[in-house]
Amino acid sequence: MPPVEYNVPSPDDRSTIVCLYCHRPQEVGRKAMTVTCKFCNKSLRLEDQSFSKYEARRVIDTCGTVTVEKKGNVVADKINCGGLVVRGKLKGTIISRGPVLVGPEAEIKGDVTAPTLAVGAGAILEGKYDIGPKAVPTLPG
Repeated sequence: MPPVEYNVPSPDDRSTIVCLYCHRPQEVGRKAMTVTCKFCNKSLRLEDQSFSKYEARRVIDTCGTVTVEKKGNVVADKINCGGLVVRGKLKGTIISRGPVLVGPEAEIKGDVTAPTLAVGAGAILEGKYDIGPKAVPTLPG
């Protein structure tokens, strides 16, 4: 009998994400767009999201990077993301697992929690900022 070959992805085809809800790391396929957390069973979006015009949303949830372009104007109650790049206007409570990059003409109104924050000269920031490795919840231990 010939050996059975399984189509197992190599480690290069995998990446590690941290669940937005239970904060536990897990490996996912690099090309996956959505996945269900194997710990808390919540659905997670993995793809990056970009906004180049006015958008009003209740919640923006993604393990990827949220980008607000120069002409973008995003109003959201809550933004829960893996990283954030703001070149336009953004209003809402932000929790980012990765760096928050704010361009020189950007405007953020709302509280920001992130491990790092880089702000271009001339950006307008309104709100409370909790920046640092202890700001974003991680798995204890």
